[in-house]
Parts: sequence; C-alpha cells; structure tokens
Amino acid sequence: MPSGMPLGMPPTLRILVNVNGAIASAEEARISPLDHGFLYGDSVYETVRTYHGKPFLLGRHLDRLQRSLDRIFLPLPLSRREMEAEILRTLASAQEKFSSLRGLKAPTGEDLGIRIVVSRGPGPIGLDVTKCPASTYLIYAFELAGDAVPPEASPHSNGEGISVVISKTRRNSPRALDPAIKSGNFLNNILAYKDAQDAGAQEALLCNAEGYLAEGTTSNVFVAKNDLVWTPNAYGILDGITRGVLFEEAQRAGITLGETNIPPEALFSADEVFITSSIRGVVPVTQVNSRIVGSGARGIITHRFQELYAHRVERECGPSASPSRKAKDGQTARKK
Repeated sequence: MPSGMPLGMPPTLRILVNVNGAIASAEEARISPLDHGFLYGDSVYETVRTYHGKPFLLGRHLDRLQRSLDRIFLPLPLSRREMEAEILRTLASAQEKFSSLRGLKAPTGEDLGIRIVVSRGPGPIGLDVTKCPASTYLIYAFELAGDAVPPEASPHSNGEGISVVISKTRRNSPRALDPAIKSGNFLNNILAYKDAQDAGAQEALLCNAEGYLAEGTTSNVFVAKNDLVWTPNAYGILDGITRGVLFEEAQRAGITLGETNIPPEALFSADEVFITSSIRGVVPVTQVNSRIVGSGARGIITHRFQELYAHRVERECGPSASPSRKAKDGQTARKK
C-alpha cells in the first residue's frame, strides 16, 4: 500500500481532489480538522457523472448547489464561472492521470464521477458561523466503482430489476432540516441505507412524517399504475436532476407523469416501480420488501424512460456517451 494512503482505502481506488485550487491525490489532499464541514456537517454538495468525458447537466447541478448554499447562508468562495473552470480543470487532470496509470498515452473518455463540496470552512469549535471567515471548496474526480451503475440501468439489459426496502427511518421534516438542501449532514440517509444492507437490498425508500413515500437514500422513486406514472411531491424531498429530466422527456413523449402523495402500500400493487439518480440513471425495481412488483421484470414504461434518458444523454454529450451504448458494450465484453 502506498505511503500515506488512508487506512481501509482500497489501493485500486483512484480519486483526485481539488482543495481550494490545489489538486492532489486523495492520499495527499488535506483540509483543516477545524473545518465546520467536518465538525458539524455544515456543508453542501453535488454529484455529477460524465459521459464520453463530458459532465452531464453540470449547469443544473451548479444551480442546485447555489440554492443549497443560499438556504444555509454560505457563500460560494469563488465565482460561478471560476467554479466551473476548476471543475473542468480537475476533471481533465483526473482523466489524464487515470489514463497514465493504466499505461495509456491519452485519456479514453471513461465515465467518472465528480463530487463538488462547499463547506463552512475552518473556525473555532462552536456554532457561530460568523467566526468562520472563509468557506472551503473541494472537487473530487473519481473512477466509478464496478457496482456504482447496476447493469439493470441499461435499456439493453435483460429486463431484471433491483430490490429495495421501505426503511423504518423517516425522512427529515422540511420544518427541521429541509431535504431540498443537499447537505453533508447525511446521517438520516445512512441509517436508512443500513436497512437495505441488512435486508440484502440495493436501496432503501424513506417515508415522510405523514407516512407517504418521500425518496430513496440517494434516489427518487416513481410508481406506474394503469399507464399513469406518479412520483412523490417535490415538497419534503431533494428534487433530483434526473427526476426533472424525466418530467421534461415525459412531456415530449406524451407520457402522463404527475406528483402526488403515495402511500408505501401502493408499491405492492403497482404495475412498475423504478428509481432515478445522477450516477445510476433509471433503474427498474422488481422487489419491495422481498415482494415481487408487477410481473417481476422491467415494465414497458420503465424501459421507455430508460430509452428517453439515454437519448437525452446522447443529445447533450454525444452518441458514444449514452448509458445504453456503454452498458451494452460492457455486456458484450463480459460475454467474450
């Protein structure tokens, strides 16, 4: 293991981190132990995925980052244009570095993840934010783990889906810590995700204080019944970027998609269920609490949304960037 690598970190994990403009490996990057993002979870973040080397919908993610910053009265430590330039610089450095580590002479355009964090910055122990004079920004560029994007997310998959559970942990109330703030205070989601792990499932769905479905730990949830598609109301959840894309694509395609209060019991009588996220895209759900959903395989509506999402990626990032094509190529390679 290389000297200085954090204990427990896989030696094959490749991550570059930009800390206030200084790009280094994850082993070498440093922030202050008095940074309030570390001490109190006083930070916000966004996660972006690249396709064909290009960040998908970066502008929308930066818009949402700014909304989160505004809600916790945290200034962006540089201009929006400067932040975008630093993101692209970090991404280019990571693409070059990771390619060279694999013995390649030029970047291959392999998909990477990007995590953008803005924290309150260093200050004395205590809750007075006025004593933190300068916020901190971090930009992570990282290789996607093998299981980060399940094969079920591809329109060209064999039609299987993932398993989810309904967590006993409730989603934070908007009257307490509004889930619309994408904050580094993630214990609510971590505790819910443990329910999924304990059940051998891939995701956990949380209900709100009123008992209706809210969202997954890192995803939004959709339910199809009788050719109508519903998703929980935006109030009290994180309004996902991919969620918004599906609303746009549904309108173009003439698919009825609406928001409403969804009781968790509706999952068991649904024709189809699927989840969405920026990293995974559109993923069919075929089991909830170990009970089969619909036919037990990906449904027609879910498949259609996967295709619409793949086409949107093609329009924004180029044909060779589509999740459908890359996943299909991966499946072909595995068969050889």
